[in-house]
Amino acid sequence: MKSIIITENSGWKNLKIKETSFPAIKSDQVLVKIKASGINPIDWKAPEYNLFEYLNMKLPYIIGSDISGVIEAMGSNVKNFNIGDEVFGALELISQGAFAEYAVIEEKLISHKPKNLTFIEAASVPLSSLTAWQGLFEKLELQEGQKILIQAAAGGVGIFAVQLAKQKGAYVVAVGSEKNEAFLKSLGANEVFSYKNDYSNLPKDFDAVFDSMESSKQTIPLLKKGGKYLSITEPASEELINRYGILATNFLYKSDGKQLSHIKDLLESNNLKTFIDSIFPLSEASEALKYQKQGHSKGKNVLVIS
Repeated sequence: MKSIIITENSGWKNLKIKETSFPAIKSDQVLVKIKASGINPIDWKAPEYNLFEYLNMKLPYIIGSDISGVIEAMGSNVKNFNIGDEVFGALELISQGAFAEYAVIEEKLISHKPKNLTFIEAASVPLSSLTAWQGLFEKLELQEGQKILIQAAAGGVGIFAVQLAKQKGAYVVAVGSEKNEAFLKSLGANEVFSYKNDYSNLPKDFDAVFDSMESSKQTIPLLKKGGKYLSITEPASEELINRYGILATNFLYKSDGKQLSHIKDLLESNNLKTFIDSIFPLSEASEALKYQKQGHSKGKNVLVIS
C-alpha cells in the first residue's frame, strides 16, 4: 500500500510516497480503506522536534492520526461494525498512522461516519474534536455560566472548543484574528479578542483558559484565583501557577469511540459543524504540513488519500 513514512533522519519537509506492507489485523481491530485524513500539528511537530521517543512512537512511522473511510476487513471479536461500514476515528499516537491507503484501528476507537458529512469533512473531525471535548469537560470541567478564554479559536481545535463551550452554556471569549471575528461569532463566541492586542486590557475574571498557543504568560494572569488553565502544547511554569493561585494542566487527546459517537450525533443534528480550510492530495503531504505549520488555517486541513 502507498504510505507517507517518517524515518529517523527524513524529517517532514521532503516526504515521499512509499510502498509499505499491509498492517496485520488483530481480533479487536478493523482494516479501514482510508478515503481522507485530517492534518494536525503533531504531524509536523513529531518529526521536527524528534518527539518519537517521548511519545513512544516506533520508527519508521507512518504519520497521521485522523481517518475516514470504509471497513474492508475485521477481526473475529468485532461486534458493532460490518464490512462496508463508513467510519471515522483517531488513531492512537503509538499506532502506525493515517497518511496511507489502509490502517488498522481498534473497534473501540471508531464511530460510524456522520451521514451528513463527506469523507473529507469527516476526516477533519476526530483528533481536534476529541481534544476540545476532553479538554473542556474532563480537564477544565467547564460548567454552565462560567467564563472561558479560548486561544486560536479559528483553528482546528478552537472551532470545536468554541461550539462545545457555548453549548454548555459558558460565556466564550474567542481569541483570533480580526478577519475571523464574524466567523467566530457565528460559532457562538460572545466576544472576539484580537491576538495582536494587549491581553492586559482583558478583565481578570476568567474561570478557565483553553490554550493551544503557548500563551501562559499572557493568559494565566486573566484567571480568577482558583481558575483553571489548560494547555495542549507547553505546560505552564510552576512559578506562574503559584503566583496566581490557579490550577494548570496540559494533555494530549485520547482516542475514544464512545465520545466520538456523541460528537457524531451532534454533527448529524447540526448542533456541531466542521470547517475545511484546504485540501491536499497525498502526493503533496510536505506542502500540506508546511501550510499547517504556518498556523493561520481557518478550520481544518485535510489530505485526500483515495
